[in-house]
Amino acid sequence: MFPRFNVTALETAAQRAEAASRTPEERQAMVRDVLFKSADFTARVKDVQRFHMPVDGGAPDVGQVGALLGDFRSGKSFVLQYFASKHPPVLTEAGYQYPVLYIEARRDWNSMSFGREIFDGTAAAAIPNLSVATINKMATTRLIKMGVKLLIVDDVHAILNDRGQRRSVAMSLVKYIADRRFCNVLLAGHSAIETAMTELPEIEGRGGLPRFRMRKYDQNSVDDRERLQYFLHGVDRLLPFRELSGLGENEYLADFFHISRGTIGWPMNVISAAAFLAINDGTPRITLEHLRHAAAERLSLDADYVPFGRGAAHA
Repeated sequence: MFPRFNVTALETAAQRAEAASRTPEERQAMVRDVLFKSADFTARVKDVQRFHMPVDGGAPDVGQVGALLGDFRSGKSFVLQYFASKHPPVLTEAGYQYPVLYIEARRDWNSMSFGREIFDGTAAAAIPNLSVATINKMATTRLIKMGVKLLIVDDVHAILNDRGQRRSVAMSLVKYIADRRFCNVLLAGHSAIETAMTELPEIEGRGGLPRFRMRKYDQNSVDDRERLQYFLHGVDRLLPFRELSGLGENEYLADFFHISRGTIGWPMNVISAAAFLAINDGTPRITLEHLRHAAAERLSLDADYVPFGRGAAHA
């Protein structure tokens, strides 16, 4: 269920030439699944690992509820999916076991959806159609049976922002799972959910709610400008082109900051689209025109500035 993350830098001309000679579908996948393991990314992966296994060489922790917080498009899901992909299902004599189970919450969830998603995420042959209380109890039993040691619930703002029954039922299940003390539960979502979680002492009390935060980028900070440049240079080395595109050069930095909204996800939207244009055009690298075209397509109606506007529009 996770991308085949593209994390291997193309360091030599020969490596870049080989990547550029692959089929369009392969190059498209390399762009789509780019994952540069920056210092920030690595630090958050280590946070999740420490929450899961607090003692090196020890056992998975149990009974704790934690949170990974960050703005939209800040890279939370990439951190979690990458971590979960390193702990895939394991085939044992008793069948498959799921040491780490990753679930995405959705706005269309009803009161029974969380429990049902646990059955679906562990490849249950059938999902019981029972009362909320019964299915949640059975879902917890299912987690124990399937060997889950860390339950990750991503996009949890989709349910925590609802003060009605959906939130109370979902958090009741989180509390019940934590109280059974067979795994930890990591909730991930927009920073705004921190307020909602602190309003739930039964959740915050499970371990004190350790909170790990995705760092934002401030264009007025010299350190953050260097961080963003480092990230852009790293992404550039992962892209399947014969030449580097110079994404981290000074001439592009202000424009990338302009579209970033303090996160890395928004620049990646433009870079991916520009890379697809470059692949279609058969150019050896992403050009200024490709970046401008991709950025212009993503402008709001009231925008008064077109990023990368120093070149002619891409035809």
